[in-house]
Amino acid sequence: MRMFSITEESLKVFLRELSLKHVLIAPFERDGYFEFDVLKNPDVINLNYTNTRLSPKRFFLPQRQLVFKHYPRKGFTEESKEYSSFVLFGIRPCDASALSVLDNILLSPPYKDASYENRRKNAIVISLSCTKPMAECFCNVFETGPIRGMGEDLTFTPTRSGFIVEARTPRGVSVIEEFGKLFRKADGEMLEEYSRLISKVLDEMNRRLKVDKTRLIRIEKEAGEEFFQLNAQRCIECSLCSFACPLCYCFETEDCLEKDSYVRFRGWDTCISPLFTRMASGLDPRVTKADRLCHRFCHKLSRIPLAFNAYGCVGCGRCVSLCPAGIDIREVLKKWG
Repeated sequence: MRMFSITEESLKVFLRELSLKHVLIAPFERDGYFEFDVLKNPDVINLNYTNTRLSPKRFFLPQRQLVFKHYPRKGFTEESKEYSSFVLFGIRPCDASALSVLDNILLSPPYKDASYENRRKNAIVISLSCTKPMAECFCNVFETGPIRGMGEDLTFTPTRSGFIVEARTPRGVSVIEEFGKLFRKADGEMLEEYSRLISKVLDEMNRRLKVDKTRLIRIEKEAGEEFFQLNAQRCIECSLCSFACPLCYCFETEDCLEKDSYVRFRGWDTCISPLFTRMASGLDPRVTKADRLCHRFCHKLSRIPLAFNAYGCVGCGRCVSLCPAGIDIREVLKKWG
């Protein structure tokens, strides 16, 4: 591990200098809620937050994205423009881990997602450790937090005298070297505080929920109808669980006519929607809400692990806190984990 430290004052300088060289995306408070957005003024960044309502997924998988424009008269196609270099600062380890899982899925040959790949390679991802996880968080189950994740270049952990900074990738090391005057090697006292913090927070979370996640793949064979029917009766099919999830990557395409061009857009979709698997003939292999709910959990906890050696959940707790019907994935983890 390459461990460094930075003071709060030096962090402010670091963020200002980053914003001069890159597009800076960071958390800030708007109307009583926290969200990520492009910020020109680093002074509005607020690191005193638990988690955002929506994940920063949209900066890698936009909610609605132009795929191409085709001009019949001109006879050429104009592809959408992508981000240049940007820094995503202050995301939680669970959200950073979601990027690592998406890498496994969307960057696996032979069907790489070129748009996602371009955004991912142009991003510097810096996570901020959770020292006070929310009640609905369960990142400890999937080892995707709360202190460090799997998809970040740098991890910042608050301490009494500033932040401990861990370089997680060669790109993270390059950032430290570029701004070397602002960082120091972490001393023994800070490392001890860091170690105690990890133990304290993980012990807290493990007392709430501890699951043998390797057993979850059996849900595919053992899932009974009664459990999912009871939950499906509450589901109002709002799709909020999918749209808030940092890992849901299902999409649909839309073709339309705009003035003198044909346009194709790509946008978020969800397997919980009653229209998602319906075919042109009207045939639907998942016709009931119970079928779709069962598929959602099986896909996240069994099929993705078997196919990509990673779980389709990072325990961020958004689907738990935002579901208006009170459907709770932790009940599934307790039942089959």
